Amino acid sequence: MLNRRQLALLALAQPLAHPLAARSQDNGPAASLETALELALEQVDSADAIAWVDARTQEARQLIEGLPDYGLRYRDTLASLSARNTNIQFVRPHRDRLYNYYNNADQPHGVWRRTTLEEYRKERPGWQVLIDFDKLAGQEMRPLAFNGYQLSPDGQRALIRLSAGGEDRVELREFDLASRQFVAGGFNAPLAKMSADWFGNDELLIATDFGDGSLTRSGYAMTVRRWRRGTALADAPEVLRGEPGDLGVTIDALAVDGSPPVALIGRRVGFFQNQRWLLRGDTPTPMLAPLTLPDGAESWLARDWLVVSLRRPFDDGSTRHSAGSVIATPLAMAGQPGARFHSLLAAGPRQRSIRTERVRDGFAIAWADNLQPRLAFQRWDGERFTQSEVALPDAGLVSIRADDAAANNQVWLTTQAPLVPQTFGLLDVAQPQPLAWAPIKQQLPAFDATGLSVQRFEARSADGTAIPYTVIAPAAMPLDGSTPTLLYGYGGFGIPLDLSYQRLPGIDWLRYGGAYVLAHIRGGGEFGTEWHEAAKGRQRQKSFDDFIAVAEDIAARRIARASKLGIYGASNGGALVSAVMVQRPELFGAVVSRVPLADMLEFTRFTAGPSWIGEYGDPAVAADRAVLEKWSPLQNLRDRRTGVTYPPVLFIGNRNDDRVHPSHARKMVARLRALGHPQAWLYEERSGGHLGRATPQLLAGREAMLHTFLMGMLRREGTAAPAPG
Repeated sequence: MLNRRQLALLALAQPLAHPLAARSQDNGPAASLETALELALEQVDSADAIAWVDARTQEARQLIEGLPDYGLRYRDTLASLSARNTNIQFVRPHRDRLYNYYNNADQPHGVWRRTTLEEYRKERPGWQVLIDFDKLAGQEMRPLAFNGYQLSPDGQRALIRLSAGGEDRVELREFDLASRQFVAGGFNAPLAKMSADWFGNDELLIATDFGDGSLTRSGYAMTVRRWRRGTALADAPEVLRGEPGDLGVTIDALAVDGSPPVALIGRRVGFFQNQRWLLRGDTPTPMLAPLTLPDGAESWLARDWLVVSLRRPFDDGSTRHSAGSVIATPLAMAGQPGARFHSLLAAGPRQRSIRTERVRDGFAIAWADNLQPRLAFQRWDGERFTQSEVALPDAGLVSIRADDAAANNQVWLTTQAPLVPQTFGLLDVAQPQPLAWAPIKQQLPAFDATGLSVQRFEARSADGTAIPYTVIAPAAMPLDGSTPTLLYGYGGFGIPLDLSYQRLPGIDWLRYGGAYVLAHIRGGGEFGTEWHEAAKGRQRQKSFDDFIAVAEDIAARRIARASKLGIYGASNGGALVSAVMVQRPELFGAVVSRVPLADMLEFTRFTAGPSWIGEYGDPAVAADRAVLEKWSPLQNLRDRRTGVTYPPVLFIGNRNDDRVHPSHARKMVARLRALGHPQAWLYEERSGGHLGRATPQLLAGREAMLHTFLMGMLRREGTAAPAPG
């Protein structure tokens, strides 16, 4: 009798047409081999698994590079990602300097640099390079990816986060801005999934891997420690400890030079459940005060205020605040019984907050009303807030950021729309209206939008809910179903699908005559908490029903018939498109599922899987498992002999993805082929992490690949794509 390891090796040793192709009617031996192959593919770096994956990747590459325009797409995408005039160099202000990270094709790892506002206003600003990451990667002979920074309160030093090839794990290094050198013996922490923040100029709050018993089952840090300069990280005293079943711990420190530090630290009990404490550093022994905040609320520090974004209605004793609203209380009152919360945004139906920023005289609040961006200024007079609307230029999306010092009422405003490039500049939200705004930087078009239009339609989902979707297409598109159309969706975790500038779809899809569609389905955050929760957990099928309804409506409007409709999604969106492909394969002509979740009965066994139980349900709970069994893509694939034919599908994974395990994509391809569906391909990058954009080359290659595959399949109407082998 073969053991599981031997079965795995046997399965991997089979040629492409392995014995699964000769399945027995009782599924006995074949089922064993299938299980063994998938078991082996869960071993990310085993030589046998890599050999199988590399063979599949080579097949996919040969197919796609043989389709029209792959090389052209790659070249044009890489050129756009590297061109100065099609990429605004966005800056983050701190004191009198503006900081920026920049990379291009010649500097794939990039540079971290800074300039002044006066210099930044110039067409070609002068920059002081602080760190050259390409040079650093060359010195250390490994692919280092910049993952962000945090400046010390006095602005003299920075915490630099570096990842290995785009992984979620990072290492921490302290950097001195005056000498432009890493600090020997400074705050340096080894590779881990971590968070850290300054708690004064000579202390950090840090959550990282401290060895056995320090991580949650989701793989995140379980303790917050206070690390003083000159002491060993291992000796840092513990401030807060969570539980193994938590997602992890959180840190939001506020350290202003010259003022005692304060931090908001917490246990993230679940993805949408938090417990929080205020840590004050103005006493000999820092005080840890518990905060009683509404369930599921997100909270953060904004200088002298505690700001809370609500997922549930909340009554603070004097006012009842609606779900989706943003409220605030003075930090001095936070945690005290009867603390009064002031309303910054009272959200109504189909409204959501985008970002709230502290400015000198109050708060600037960017929000959306039925997907249309709005901006408000809340002026504080010492007792109450007074709201005024801030005029905006026409846009599909706005975002704001204020200087950490809040020395004035200006925000850095970004505007954009699906066919309108980004603009970026300063706006004083307290100035009298109408708008008088001259952007400092304007992005040049990355593609020719002449003749294109943006329209919004609605589809009716299975339960009658109206589901909006946005169509970007040639205005003169023939309504005969012949236009290659790409439908994109996400629909999870309350993350909205916004109307941002569609640069990469513009270069790689619209420019080739296709139509591009954004599906604003439930599970996302386009219309606030209720829109998300309507399709969360055991209600997940509603997301799929919504997406299917959009696909059917596209066909009914004769935008694209099924053979001309491709679908694409990544991560949770990869789960989405995999699920709807399995449920309604006849609706689609081609599918790309990138870094997907697919094995929903086993997802909690891998990487950060346990952290998503709040979103999907727990396969260890019978009622949740029964729902997951109904839609889990891997378990619902059907044998071709039953009469089911799936459209050509490409799964894209990343070997060093430490967020969504690469076995999800691998196993989908293995099982599809085992069930007699040869038009299933796998392409797996060796690096790039979950996001797959550690360098411009990686991002350009990915975008060229997925769009070339989809367009190639949709234009092969009546002709089957070649089977591998």
